Amino acid sequence: MKIKFNKNYLILFLVLLFILLVECAIKWTYGQFGRVNMDEVLLVINSGPGGMDMGLVWSFVKKVVMRAFGWAIALTILCAVFNRYKFITWMSVIAVSGVFLYRLVSCNVQMGSFFNFKKSNFYQEHYIDPSTAKISFPEKRNVVLIALESMEKIYADEKLFGAGGITPNITKMEQEHFSFENYHSLSGLSHTIAAITGFTTGLPLFYTGYKNIEKMRGASGIGTIFKNNGYQTWAIFPASGGFSKKSDFLTRMGFDRIYDGHALRNMLDYELDVAPFQGVDDYTLFELSKPIITNIIKSDQPYFVFMETINTHCEGYFTDACRKIGFAQETMEDIAKCDDKIIYDFVQWVRRADPSAVIILLNDHRQHSGEIMKKLSQIKNRPLANVFINTNIFDGADTTRPVAAFDFFPTIVESAGGKIHGCRLGLGTSLSARCGANKTLREQYGDAPLEKLMEQRNDLYYKLASGID
Repeated sequence: MKIKFNKNYLILFLVLLFILLVECAIKWTYGQFGRVNMDEVLLVINSGPGGMDMGLVWSFVKKVVMRAFGWAIALTILCAVFNRYKFITWMSVIAVSGVFLYRLVSCNVQMGSFFNFKKSNFYQEHYIDPSTAKISFPEKRNVVLIALESMEKIYADEKLFGAGGITPNITKMEQEHFSFENYHSLSGLSHTIAAITGFTTGLPLFYTGYKNIEKMRGASGIGTIFKNNGYQTWAIFPASGGFSKKSDFLTRMGFDRIYDGHALRNMLDYELDVAPFQGVDDYTLFELSKPIITNIIKSDQPYFVFMETINTHCEGYFTDACRKIGFAQETMEDIAKCDDKIIYDFVQWVRRADPSAVIILLNDHRQHSGEIMKKLSQIKNRPLANVFINTNIFDGADTTRPVAAFDFFPTIVESAGGKIHGCRLGLGTSLSARCGANKTLREQYGDAPLEKLMEQRNDLYYKLASGID
């Protein structure tokens, strides 16, 4: 049978390709991250993929681009072969559109602020500008803050994960020191760079579709607060600083000295078996950080060090370092067990190196992907891990109060010996005992109403995010 191609088939191919690319992208994103959040997707596109993990890039090419092209070509050829039966063309378009709509619903695509056109004065009413807030430091404590990748309190559940759970050391630290039991993610704080924005600026991170924003170009960050009070400020993290433009962001937030994964990897005289986001794994991160922090301590100037972990990101990174210290490294549970020990050992090292230092561990968000989700997805209440070590500001504080990532912004300052007049910075409320009468926004509004208010269009938020009036 003679097949006649013309521009109509080209148009058909392009229509099918577009629908299939979106459908496959939704499926792939949901498979990787357990959710499809338009704010997060558009922020990544807007800031560029610098430092992107090449494994993720190749996975996207295979499962999205190649698959969409393959199906679009096959369906177009089918329609051309049976060109006399017009209903086949219509059925092909309808079928592909049906699959797309099914994927849209089944993957629970979250629009966040993308389609929220309502305007409000929420930020004008609740945002406290750190650059004008009254902050004093009657005492200056050294601080090491570690943002933990996808470490949940539920990992201690022995019914799910067996004797001891999979994070026995972090659980032990939570029990022996201070930890909030009701710390959860909110919209605008539910992925890594968004949670870090909460920790460092007291703000959520949204991509407001009606105006193009980057990452808090008009906001004042935690590093600036410490720097203005005589601290040296450091950021040491495992991924390339180009990913999500994190190095640029942290520089704007007041961190003067930054070691990203690329800089750390250049310090090695050997090749790593795994290089997450063109950087280093957690074991290598902590080993390379020890001499850096030793020199920081020797400088005899107050310091604030921000760090992150990465091994438990998405489906996790299986490393020879963990195998050598006795972990099989076959599942995400193995990765979490190894990271739990690596983190604990590093915390103990810091405590020996500087017994006066305040050490803070804060989980960024819930786990979203991998085999472990077969167990986690059935659990409704999944609070996030957090530990405050070597600070007495919580004596008598309520451990069960509802808190969010931006509440840790003023809390970190007060943990270091600072005093915030009014107990609030950004959208956050200090969780110290002395500020116990000041309600957090989660306590004032409840989660769902608060998320809707934060997502609404707001001129102050745009100014803080973009730096443009």
